[in-house]
Amino acid sequence: MIAHTPTIFASVAWVAMIMAFCLLVVGRFNQRDGMLTVGAGLLAHALAYVCFTLFGHASLWLTYAVPNALLSVAVAFYTASIFRIAEHRVPWLWLFSLPLCQIVLLTLLLNTLEPRTLVASVILMIQCAFIIRWASHFAQPGGRAHILLIVGAGISLIGILIRVVTIVGGSAPEMRYDVSNLRQSISISIGTVTVMMLSLGLVLMSKERSEAALKYLALRDALTGIPNRRAILEELEREVERARRTETKLAIAIIDLDHFKTINDQHGHLAGDEVLRHCVEQLKKRLRQTDSLGRYGGEEFLLMMPGATVEGAMTAVEDLRQAISDNPTPFGEQCIHQSFSAGVWVGVPSATDDGNSLIAQADAALYECKATGRNTVRMAGGKLVGASTKAAFTT
Repeated sequence: MIAHTPTIFASVAWVAMIMAFCLLVVGRFNQRDGMLTVGAGLLAHALAYVCFTLFGHASLWLTYAVPNALLSVAVAFYTASIFRIAEHRVPWLWLFSLPLCQIVLLTLLLNTLEPRTLVASVILMIQCAFIIRWASHFAQPGGRAHILLIVGAGISLIGILIRVVTIVGGSAPEMRYDVSNLRQSISISIGTVTVMMLSLGLVLMSKERSEAALKYLALRDALTGIPNRRAILEELEREVERARRTETKLAIAIIDLDHFKTINDQHGHLAGDEVLRHCVEQLKKRLRQTDSLGRYGGEEFLLMMPGATVEGAMTAVEDLRQAISDNPTPFGEQCIHQSFSAGVWVGVPSATDDGNSLIAQADAALYECKATGRNTVRMAGGKLVGASTKAAFTT
């Protein structure tokens, strides 16, 4: 079916204008959700197609050079939106250097037919390739919005290629914007698909990023940045199941800062917060990549060490205890000394074990530490290792 070319242009312009209005209304300058830049891109897209409808009734510069430059501006805004949604610095200069080249080259080649059409097509093809590249690069793990962007940009490339093949084949006059034929209808109709897929893909990519950020915040401790109680307990259950299935050892430790209430009472809660942050940083930089640390309670932390032996776990936790004792927290002009006590459990989880049962055993060892003077580490069912004693531990 051959459609009237100016009518197709008007239809695409109308769709893009409505979508631009919606996104510009909901977008905010102080939010990096990409909605304003997507809306700006759709607005440029709509204006480009409005100019195309005037082809043959207004100057060639207004109906060819300007709208093709506006299309290039639209694609530049779409690409900028990907960077904004991904919260990366937008390379505005190189993104909009291509639209600038577009308008300059088309102005110079305005009175030609094949050269100007090829220049406009090649620049838009390069920009579509950029969208595919950056949509893939900034794809949200587990997300699918980037697929819409890749498909939308790919379809746009197909539409542009139809024009390029026609021009190279010597039929450039058939692709004039006031000519209606099957190739022209397919090539321009693809513009509608491109507008819808790119705008929808960018909106969904922003939604995926927001959901991922909310999920991250929901599972993170706001003060220390490590996994919160819910997150670390969920991870513990997964580790228990993995260790049981593979019949490998798992070590867990409940770490409790000694006399933390006294620190709050003597130095204030801001100082207490700084002590917590400082201790977490000291612990994190001494852990293996496979270890996991989470905030279990107020001043309590849960440490998991997959694959650790009894000796390895006790040595590791004792080294952590020593590091905390040897590195006081700087707070203003003060240095606040702190220490911790820890209960450790190591073994291969049995069929009846779960996270709660292992924590209970480590917790019991922790309270034995506190009953014997604090600043020590005890193995569940074993002996103390710490500042007051270096006794050999048993399993």
